[in-house]
Amino acid sequence: MKDPLLCAHNLTKTFPGCDSPVIRDVSFCVYPGEVLTLVGPSGCGKTTTLRTIMGFEQADVGEVKYGETLLQGGGRFVPPEQRKIGFVFQDYALFPHLSVLRNVMFGIQGVPKARKRAIATEVLWMLGLAGLEDRRPHDLSGGQQQRVALARAIAPGARVVLLDEPFSSLDPDTRHTIRGEVRMLAERAKMAVVLVTHDQEEALSTADRLAVMRNGMIEQLGPPEFVYNHPANKFVAQFLGRTNLIECRADGKVGDTPLGKIELNSEAAGAVTLSLRPEHIELHKPIEGKPTGKVIAREFKGHDMTYHVRLGSAEYLVQTDAHCRFDVGDPATLKPRTPAAIVDDSRAEPTKNIRLPLA
Repeated sequence: MKDPLLCAHNLTKTFPGCDSPVIRDVSFCVYPGEVLTLVGPSGCGKTTTLRTIMGFEQADVGEVKYGETLLQGGGRFVPPEQRKIGFVFQDYALFPHLSVLRNVMFGIQGVPKARKRAIATEVLWMLGLAGLEDRRPHDLSGGQQQRVALARAIAPGARVVLLDEPFSSLDPDTRHTIRGEVRMLAERAKMAVVLVTHDQEEALSTADRLAVMRNGMIEQLGPPEFVYNHPANKFVAQFLGRTNLIECRADGKVGDTPLGKIELNSEAAGAVTLSLRPEHIELHKPIEGKPTGKVIAREFKGHDMTYHVRLGSAEYLVQTDAHCRFDVGDPATLKPRTPAAIVDDSRAEPTKNIRLPLA
Protein backbone atom coordinates (compact mmCIF):
# COMPACT_ATOMS: atom_id res chain seq x y z
CA MET A 1 0.00 0.00 0.00
CA LYS A 2 1.33 3.41 -0.96
CA ASP A 3 2.05 6.11 1.59
CA PRO A 4 -0.34 9.08 1.56
CA LEU A 5 0.69 12.34 -0.09
CA LEU A 6 -1.53 14.48 2.14
CA CYS A 7 -2.89 13.91 5.63
CA ALA A 8 -5.14 16.09 7.78
CA HIS A 9 -5.43 15.10 11.44
CA ASN A 10 -8.12 16.46 13.79
CA LEU A 11 -8.37 19.86 12.13
CA THR A 12 -10.54 22.27 14.12
CA LYS A 13 -11.15 25.91 13.24
CA THR A 14 -13.35 28.52 14.93
CA PHE A 15 -13.73 31.98 13.42
CA PRO A 16 -13.88 35.06 15.69
CA GLY A 17 -17.42 35.75 16.83
CA CYS A 18 -18.60 32.17 16.24
CA ASP A 19 -19.89 30.09 19.13
CA SER A 20 -18.93 26.75 17.57
CA PRO A 21 -16.15 25.50 15.28
CA VAL A 22 -16.60 25.80 11.52
CA ILE A 23 -14.73 22.50 11.20
CA ARG A 24 -14.17 20.02 14.01
CA ASP A 25 -11.87 17.00 14.22
CA VAL A 26 -11.61 16.67 10.43
CA SER A 27 -9.24 13.84 9.53
CA PHE A 28 -8.41 12.09 6.25
CA CYS A 29 -5.49 11.07 4.05
CA VAL A 30 -5.20 11.20 0.26
CA TYR A 31 -3.01 8.87 -1.77
CA PRO A 32 -1.13 9.13 -5.10
CA GLY A 33 -3.52 8.82 -8.02
CA GLU A 34 -6.59 9.31 -5.84
CA VAL A 35 -9.48 11.78 -5.99
CA LEU A 36 -11.04 12.43 -2.58
CA THR A 37 -14.28 14.40 -2.71
CA LEU A 38 -15.67 16.48 0.15
CA VAL A 39 -19.43 16.77 -0.28
CA GLY A 40 -22.07 18.39 1.87
CA PRO A 41 -24.57 21.24 2.06
CA SER A 42 -23.53 24.89 1.94
CA GLY A 43 -21.88 26.02 5.17
CA CYS A 44 -20.84 22.54 6.29
CA GLY A 45 -17.10 23.39 6.32
CA LYS A 46 -15.90 22.00 2.98
CA THR A 47 -14.18 25.15 1.74
CA THR A 48 -12.78 25.98 5.18
CA THR A 49 -11.20 22.52 5.22
CA LEU A 50 -9.49 23.23 1.88
CA ARG A 51 -8.37 26.70 2.93
CA THR A 52 -6.90 25.31 6.16
CA ILE A 53 -4.98 22.61 4.28
CA MET A 54 -3.70 25.24 1.86
CA GLY A 55 -2.67 27.56 4.69
CA PHE A 56 -5.07 30.39 3.86
CA GLU A 57 -6.56 29.73 7.31
CA GLN A 58 -4.70 28.52 10.39
CA ALA A 59 -6.39 25.75 12.36
CA ASP A 60 -6.84 26.15 16.11
CA VAL A 61 -5.66 22.57 16.58
CA GLY A 62 -4.69 19.69 14.34
CA GLU A 63 -1.99 18.81 11.82
CA VAL A 64 -1.49 18.95 8.06
CA LYS A 65 1.27 16.82 6.53
CA TYR A 66 2.52 16.75 2.93
CA GLY A 67 4.19 13.35 2.75
CA GLU A 68 6.56 13.41 5.73
CA THR A 69 6.67 17.22 5.88
CA LEU A 70 4.67 18.85 8.67
CA LEU A 71 2.93 21.94 7.28
CA GLN A 72 0.97 22.78 10.40
CA GLY A 73 0.89 21.53 13.97
CA GLY A 74 3.04 21.55 17.06
CA GLY A 75 3.66 25.28 16.75
CA ARG A 76 4.77 25.03 13.11
CA PHE A 77 2.98 26.87 10.28
CA VAL A 78 4.24 26.86 6.70
CA PRO A 79 2.79 29.75 4.63
CA PRO A 80 0.68 28.88 1.54
CA GLU A 81 3.29 29.83 -1.05
CA GLN A 82 5.75 27.35 0.45
CA ARG A 83 3.42 24.36 0.71
CA LYS A 84 3.80 23.15 -2.91
CA ILE A 85 0.07 22.52 -3.07
CA GLY A 86 -1.99 23.59 -6.08
CA PHE A 87 -5.31 25.37 -5.53
CA VAL A 88 -8.08 25.97 -8.08
CA PHE A 89 -10.65 28.54 -6.96
CA GLN A 90 -14.33 28.41 -7.85
CA ASP A 91 -13.99 31.54 -10.04
CA TYR A 92 -10.58 30.34 -11.39
CA ALA A 93 -8.89 33.63 -10.30
CA LEU A 94 -7.00 33.99 -13.58
CA PHE A 95 -5.10 37.22 -14.27
CA PRO A 96 -7.15 38.97 -17.00
CA HIS A 97 -4.22 41.05 -18.29
CA LEU A 98 -1.93 38.04 -18.80
CA SER A 99 -1.96 35.54 -21.63
CA VAL A 100 -2.79 31.90 -21.04
CA LEU A 101 0.90 31.01 -21.13
CA ARG A 102 1.90 33.76 -18.70
CA ASN A 103 -0.92 32.80 -16.33
CA VAL A 104 0.47 29.27 -16.17
CA MET A 105 4.09 30.47 -15.87
CA PHE A 106 3.22 32.76 -12.96
CA GLY A 107 3.55 30.22 -10.15
CA ILE A 108 6.69 28.46 -11.43
CA GLN A 109 9.60 29.62 -9.33
CA GLY A 110 13.32 28.98 -9.11
CA VAL A 111 14.01 28.18 -12.79
CA PRO A 112 15.10 30.30 -15.77
CA LYS A 113 12.39 31.96 -17.85
CA ALA A 114 12.97 29.65 -20.81
CA ARG A 115 12.45 26.63 -18.55
CA LYS A 116 9.27 28.19 -17.13
CA ARG A 117 7.96 28.62 -20.66
CA ALA A 118 8.80 25.02 -21.54
CA ILE A 119 7.07 23.66 -18.42
CA ALA A 120 3.97 25.79 -18.97
CA THR A 121 3.77 24.82 -22.64
CA GLU A 122 4.00 21.12 -21.76
CA VAL A 123 1.24 21.37 -19.15
CA LEU A 124 -1.02 23.28 -21.53
CA TRP A 125 -0.48 20.62 -24.17
CA MET A 126 -1.29 17.89 -21.64
CA LEU A 127 -4.62 19.60 -20.85
CA GLY A 128 -5.59 20.10 -24.48
CA LEU A 129 -4.81 23.83 -24.59
CA ALA A 130 -2.07 23.82 -27.23
CA GLY A 131 -2.49 26.75 -29.61
CA LEU A 132 -4.20 28.97 -27.02
CA GLU A 133 -1.02 30.21 -25.34
CA ASP A 134 -1.37 33.83 -26.50
CA ARG A 135 -5.06 34.31 -25.73
CA ARG A 136 -6.39 36.23 -22.75
CA PRO A 137 -8.77 34.53 -20.29
CA HIS A 138 -11.78 36.52 -21.55
CA ASP A 139 -11.23 35.02 -25.01
CA LEU A 140 -11.74 31.48 -23.68
CA SER A 141 -14.79 29.39 -22.95
CA GLY A 142 -15.61 28.45 -19.36
CA GLY A 143 -14.19 24.98 -19.86
CA GLN A 144 -10.96 26.36 -21.29
CA GLN A 145 -10.61 28.81 -18.41
CA GLN A 146 -11.05 25.95 -15.98
CA ARG A 147 -8.29 23.99 -17.71
CA VAL A 148 -5.98 27.01 -17.55
CA ALA A 149 -6.63 27.33 -13.82
CA LEU A 150 -5.84 23.65 -13.38
CA ALA A 151 -2.68 24.00 -15.49
CA ARG A 152 -1.52 26.92 -13.34
CA ALA A 153 -2.11 24.85 -10.19
CA ILE A 154 -0.03 21.85 -11.32
CA ALA A 155 2.69 23.60 -13.37
CA PRO A 156 4.90 24.38 -10.33
CA GLY A 157 5.18 20.63 -9.74
CA ALA A 158 2.41 20.23 -7.18
CA ARG A 159 1.56 16.61 -6.41
CA VAL A 160 -1.41 17.68 -4.29
CA VAL A 161 -4.17 19.77 -5.89
CA LEU A 162 -7.20 21.22 -4.10
CA LEU A 163 -10.29 22.08 -6.18
CA ASP A 164 -12.99 24.32 -4.67
CA GLU A 165 -16.21 23.69 -6.63
CA PRO A 166 -14.39 24.34 -9.93
CA PHE A 167 -17.13 22.97 -12.21
CA SER A 168 -20.19 24.78 -10.84
CA SER A 169 -20.36 27.41 -13.62
CA LEU A 170 -19.90 24.96 -16.51
CA ASP A 171 -22.62 23.43 -18.64
CA PRO A 172 -23.38 19.72 -17.92
CA ASP A 173 -21.49 18.28 -20.92
CA THR A 174 -18.34 20.34 -20.26
CA ARG A 175 -18.55 19.55 -16.54
CA HIS A 176 -18.72 15.83 -17.31
CA THR A 177 -15.76 16.02 -19.70
CA ILE A 178 -13.49 17.96 -17.35
CA ARG A 179 -14.34 15.74 -14.37
CA GLY A 180 -13.08 12.82 -16.42
CA GLU A 181 -9.94 14.74 -17.35
CA VAL A 182 -9.21 15.47 -13.69
CA ARG A 183 -9.54 11.78 -12.83
CA MET A 184 -7.21 10.77 -15.68
CA LEU A 185 -4.71 13.49 -14.72
CA ALA A 186 -4.65 12.35 -11.10
CA GLU A 187 -4.02 8.75 -12.12
CA ARG A 188 -1.47 9.53 -14.82
CA ALA A 189 0.54 12.04 -12.77
CA LYS A 190 0.04 10.14 -9.47
CA MET A 191 -1.34 13.28 -7.90
CA ALA A 192 -3.57 13.47 -4.85
CA VAL A 193 -6.67 15.53 -5.60
CA VAL A 194 -9.17 16.89 -3.07
CA LEU A 195 -12.37 18.11 -4.72
CA VAL A 196 -15.05 20.12 -2.91
CA THR A 197 -18.59 20.00 -4.26
CA HIS A 198 -22.19 20.21 -3.10
CA ASP A 199 -23.35 18.23 -6.17
CA GLN A 200 -24.16 14.66 -5.13
CA GLU A 201 -23.91 13.21 -8.65
CA GLU A 202 -20.55 14.90 -9.19
CA ALA A 203 -19.26 13.55 -5.88
CA LEU A 204 -20.37 9.99 -6.56
CA SER A 205 -19.12 9.87 -10.16
CA THR A 206 -15.74 11.57 -9.63
CA ALA A 207 -14.47 10.27 -6.30
CA ASP A 208 -12.34 7.27 -5.48
CA ARG A 209 -13.47 8.04 -1.94
CA LEU A 210 -15.90 10.62 -0.70
CA ALA A 211 -16.34 12.30 2.65
CA VAL A 212 -19.84 13.47 3.53
CA MET A 213 -19.73 16.54 5.78
CA ARG A 214 -22.31 18.17 8.04
CA ASN A 215 -21.88 20.92 10.63
CA GLY A 216 -18.10 20.93 10.25
CA MET A 217 -17.64 17.20 10.76
CA ILE A 218 -17.17 14.20 8.49
CA GLU A 219 -20.21 11.98 8.88
CA GLN A 220 -18.88 9.15 6.70
CA LEU A 221 -15.82 8.50 4.56
CA GLY A 222 -15.40 5.64 2.11
CA PRO A 223 -15.74 4.48 -1.52
CA PRO A 224 -18.79 6.12 -3.12
CA GLU A 225 -20.54 2.81 -3.79
CA PHE A 226 -20.20 1.79 -0.15
CA VAL A 227 -21.31 5.12 1.29
CA TYR A 228 -24.27 5.28 -1.08
CA ASN A 229 -25.43 1.73 -0.40
CA HIS A 230 -24.47 1.58 3.30
CA PRO A 231 -25.06 5.10 4.66
CA ALA A 232 -23.95 5.58 8.26
CA ASN A 233 -27.02 7.61 9.24
CA LYS A 234 -30.20 9.24 7.95
CA PHE A 235 -28.44 12.44 6.89
CA VAL A 236 -25.96 10.60 4.64
CA ALA A 237 -28.74 8.45 3.20
CA GLN A 238 -30.88 11.46 2.28
CA PHE A 239 -28.09 13.79 1.17
CA LEU A 240 -26.65 11.40 -1.43
CA GLY A 241 -29.92 10.91 -3.27
CA ARG A 242 -33.55 10.00 -2.96
CA THR A 243 -34.29 7.21 -0.53
CA ASN A 244 -37.14 5.60 1.38
CA LEU A 245 -36.74 5.77 5.15
CA ILE A 246 -38.72 2.91 6.68
CA GLU A 247 -39.44 2.16 10.32
CA CYS A 248 -38.79 -1.48 11.14
CA ARG A 249 -38.77 -4.12 13.87
CA ALA A 250 -35.56 -6.05 13.41
CA ASP A 251 -34.81 -9.62 14.43
CA GLY A 252 -31.30 -10.55 13.34
CA LYS A 253 -30.97 -9.84 9.61
CA VAL A 254 -34.73 -9.81 8.98
CA GLY A 255 -36.97 -6.78 9.41
CA ASP A 256 -40.72 -6.58 9.77
CA THR A 257 -41.82 -3.53 7.74
CA PRO A 258 -44.98 -2.17 6.08
CA LEU A 259 -43.64 -3.84 2.91
CA GLY A 260 -43.57 -7.20 4.69
CA LYS A 261 -40.53 -9.07 5.98
CA ILE A 262 -37.34 -7.93 4.22
CA GLU A 263 -33.62 -8.69 4.45
CA LEU A 264 -31.34 -6.27 6.33
CA ASN A 265 -27.70 -5.47 5.60
CA SER A 266 -26.62 -6.17 9.19
CA GLU A 267 -27.99 -7.73 12.33
CA ALA A 268 -30.13 -5.71 14.71
CA ALA A 269 -32.83 -6.16 17.32
CA GLY A 270 -35.85 -4.01 18.05
CA ALA A 271 -36.92 -0.74 16.45
CA VAL A 272 -34.59 0.60 13.74
CA THR A 273 -34.83 2.85 10.67
CA LEU A 274 -33.95 1.55 7.21
CA SER A 275 -32.84 3.22 4.00
CA LEU A 276 -34.04 1.63 0.77
CA ARG A 277 -33.13 3.40 -2.46
CA PRO A 278 -35.87 3.73 -5.12
CA GLU A 279 -33.80 1.78 -7.64
CA HIS A 280 -33.42 -1.05 -5.11
CA ILE A 281 -37.16 -1.78 -5.17
CA GLU A 282 -39.08 -3.77 -7.78
CA LEU A 283 -42.69 -2.97 -8.65
CA HIS A 284 -44.96 -5.99 -9.19
CA LYS A 285 -48.61 -6.68 -9.78
CA PRO A 286 -50.28 -7.67 -6.50
CA ILE A 287 -48.74 -10.77 -4.92
CA GLU A 288 -50.94 -12.94 -2.75
CA GLY A 289 -50.03 -12.63 0.92
CA LYS A 290 -47.97 -9.47 0.38
CA PRO A 291 -49.00 -5.90 1.27
CA THR A 292 -50.52 -4.11 -1.71
CA GLY A 293 -50.14 -0.41 -2.41
CA LYS A 294 -51.49 1.97 -5.03
CA VAL A 295 -49.61 3.97 -7.68
CA ILE A 296 -50.47 7.64 -7.07
CA ALA A 297 -48.01 9.35 -9.46
CA ARG A 298 -45.24 8.64 -11.93
CA GLU A 299 -42.36 10.60 -13.44
CA PHE A 300 -41.19 9.66 -16.96
CA LYS A 301 -37.49 10.47 -17.49
CA GLY A 302 -36.80 8.84 -20.83
CA HIS A 303 -34.43 6.11 -19.74
CA ASP A 304 -36.29 5.33 -16.53
CA MET A 305 -39.47 5.90 -14.55
CA THR A 306 -40.06 6.94 -10.96
CA TYR A 307 -43.30 5.81 -9.32
CA HIS A 308 -44.91 7.16 -6.16
CA VAL A 309 -46.72 4.37 -4.37
CA ARG A 310 -49.04 4.81 -1.41
CA LEU A 311 -48.96 1.89 1.03
CA GLY A 312 -50.81 2.36 4.27
CA SER A 313 -50.10 5.86 5.57
CA ALA A 314 -46.73 6.18 3.83
CA GLU A 315 -45.56 7.06 0.31
CA TYR A 316 -42.68 5.17 -1.33
CA LEU A 317 -40.51 5.98 -4.34
CA VAL A 318 -39.71 3.21 -6.83
CA GLN A 319 -37.39 3.69 -9.80
CA THR A 320 -37.65 1.26 -12.71
CA ASP A 321 -36.60 1.12 -16.34
CA ALA A 322 -38.95 2.69 -18.85
CA HIS A 323 -40.34 -0.72 -19.87
CA CYS A 324 -41.94 -1.31 -16.46
CA ARG A 325 -45.33 0.30 -17.02
CA PHE A 326 -47.90 0.96 -14.33
CA ASP A 327 -50.67 3.52 -14.55
CA VAL A 328 -51.76 5.90 -11.83
CA GLY A 329 -54.36 4.07 -9.77
CA ASP A 330 -52.92 0.59 -10.38
CA PRO A 331 -52.44 -1.71 -7.36
CA ALA A 332 -48.83 -2.82 -6.85
CA THR A 333 -46.57 -4.77 -4.52
CA LEU A 334 -43.15 -3.42 -3.54
CA LYS A 335 -40.36 -6.01 -3.43
CA PRO A 336 -36.80 -5.04 -2.36
CA ARG A 337 -34.10 -6.39 -4.66
CA THR A 338 -31.24 -5.76 -2.17
CA PRO A 339 -30.98 -5.83 1.65
CA ALA A 340 -32.12 -2.59 3.27
CA ALA A 341 -29.47 -0.50 5.06
CA ILE A 342 -29.88 0.23 8.76
CA VAL A 343 -29.41 3.96 9.31
CA ASP A 344 -30.31 4.51 12.95
CA ASP A 345 -28.12 7.40 14.11
CA SER A 346 -27.77 5.82 17.54
CA ARG A 347 -26.33 2.61 16.09
CA ALA A 348 -24.28 4.02 13.24
CA GLU A 349 -20.52 4.20 13.34
CA PRO A 350 -19.11 6.38 10.52
CA THR A 351 -16.72 4.38 8.33
CA LYS A 352 -13.84 6.84 8.27
CA ASN A 353 -10.94 4.70 7.12
CA ILE A 354 -12.24 2.67 4.19
CA ARG A 355 -10.21 3.24 1.03
CA LEU A 356 -9.85 1.63 -2.34
CA PRO A 357 -6.60 -0.23 -2.97
CA LEU A 358 -4.40 1.73 -5.35
CA ALA A 359 -1.76 0.05 -7.43
